Parts: sequence; C-alpha cells; structure tokens
Amino acid sequence: MACDRYPRSGAKNNCLPAEGMVPSRQHIPVYMDGEELCMKIRVLGCHGSQLPHHNTTSFFLEKSILVDAGTVTTVLSLEEQLRIDYVFVTHAHLDHVRDITFLVDNLYYAKRERPLTVCSSRGIIENLHRHLFNNVIWPDFSKIPSTKAPLIKFEILAPGRKKILGDWQVRAIGVHHTVETIGFMMESKGKAVLFLGDTGPTDGVWKVARRMKGLKAVFIETSLPSSMQGIADKTGHLTPVTLMGELKKLKDAKPKIYLYHMKPRYAEAIRREVTAIQDRKIHIIEDGQAIRI
Repeated sequence: MACDRYPRSGAKNNCLPAEGMVPSRQHIPVYMDGEELCMKIRVLGCHGSQLPHHNTTSFFLEKSILVDAGTVTTVLSLEEQLRIDYVFVTHAHLDHVRDITFLVDNLYYAKRERPLTVCSSRGIIENLHRHLFNNVIWPDFSKIPSTKAPLIKFEILAPGRKKILGDWQVRAIGVHHTVETIGFMMESKGKAVLFLGDTGPTDGVWKVARRMKGLKAVFIETSLPSSMQGIADKTGHLTPVTLMGELKKLKDAKPKIYLYHMKPRYAEAIRREVTAIQDRKIHIIEDGQAIRI
C-alpha cells in the first residue's frame, strides 16, 4: 500500500424508487500501482466533529464516488465536484450528509445537466427528504429544475442488495447506531473494502466480512476513549475497548484496519489506547490522506 497527500483545498415520500439491484453503464476507473490494479481512496474528512483542520466524514473514490458527504465542497475544486456522480450515504446524521446540500447547489449553478445520485436504504433516504431536502432547511433538488429532470436522484439500496457500477459492486449491510445506518462493502477487480459508517457493537456485518474473498481493508470508527464508554454506548459509537471486541469478530480474516471518526478533543487519548492494541495493526487516518489498496 502506498499513501500520499493532497493539498487541502414528513410524510413518506411516494416518489421513492424501487428497491433492488440497479445496473449502470458508468465506468469507474482503476489505477495502476506497480503491476496491480488498485483502488484509490481520498480522505476528504475523517473526524467525528468539526474544528479548524478537522473535517467531518467523507471518502472520495475513483474521482466520481463519495462514501458520505460531511466535508466535500470546502476541499474539492468545482471541477472535481462536477465529476461526482454517486454519493453512498451510511446514515442521515449531519456530519455525514451536510455537504450534499452545497454540492448539489454548486452543480446546479455550474449548469450541470446529469443528476447526482444519492444511494442509501429506504429509511435513510426518507430522512434526507423529510429533514434536509424539504424546502425549509434546503431546496428540494429532486424537483429542481423540474420533476422530470431533477438535479438529484434518490436511489434505494436495501441492506443485503447490490448495486453494479461498471467494474464495481456495492453492497449495503446494516450496522448498529442510534438511527438507521448501513455500511458498504465495495468490490472491484477481486478486491473489497468495507466502510462501516457509525456503529456500536454489531454482528451481521462481520459475518459478511469473514466470507468476503479479497477483503483488503476495513474502515471503522472509534469516536471516544474508553473512559467515556457509557456515553459511547448511549450514542452508538465505539471506544478502543469495544473496537477490540469488534475486530475479534473478523477471526482469521486479516484486512488492513483504518480507524476514523475520532472526536478531535479526545484524539490523543484514543491514539494512546489504540497504540496499545497488540492483536492487529491499526492505521489511524487523517484528513487529506490518499490510500491505495
């Protein structure tokens, strides 16, 4: 693996799409790393809260896919934003979805015609419609410029189902948080990466991970130090103690572990605890990092 750095730069919606596997002709490029085809993941933000130089969660894959969108428009140039076609949303908490609003606004005023597709489970999409794109908090771009040609489309990806994007397959897997939340298993060219989103202790996702041939990396949160286990349990997050319990569920699987979503105030305490974990090497990622897998 090679790493480098980039500069910081209401009611149920009756118009929701049907659930299921949705093929697409979109081609998602892959990159050469020596003789291997590799995924390239750019970390736009990886923190569980926002302070100067600490961005909220968003991962940029292969120039056209986002996993979550907490921080996008303050990091990517307009040219880069215009290339984005898909946003896979783990859950509707603001630190994971805020910049969908500004992204679609930028696309509109840049006169882009093709829609931005937001993919998630039915409940998460309903929450985005009801609480964000509701013409109160933000304009409903699923009807702008028209209902026949909207600038944003919502697509349901039910847990357990896959979406095909060229060489990619994306599977949604339910995890355990205070609101409906899904992780994403993303496969391409014989390799797979698992993004868990926000979660406390969970089980089903690890059964999928253990069976996944070619699983190369797991991106997993740890929001608080173990001294705050009570509030972590109440808010559906992990500490280093519960992180160790979750990683044991991988059993013999040995993907690389990338830790994110630390609350900035507690980052150093979490780092000290994680460094002491002996069973697995854990990579703590940073804003601006680029990871090749």
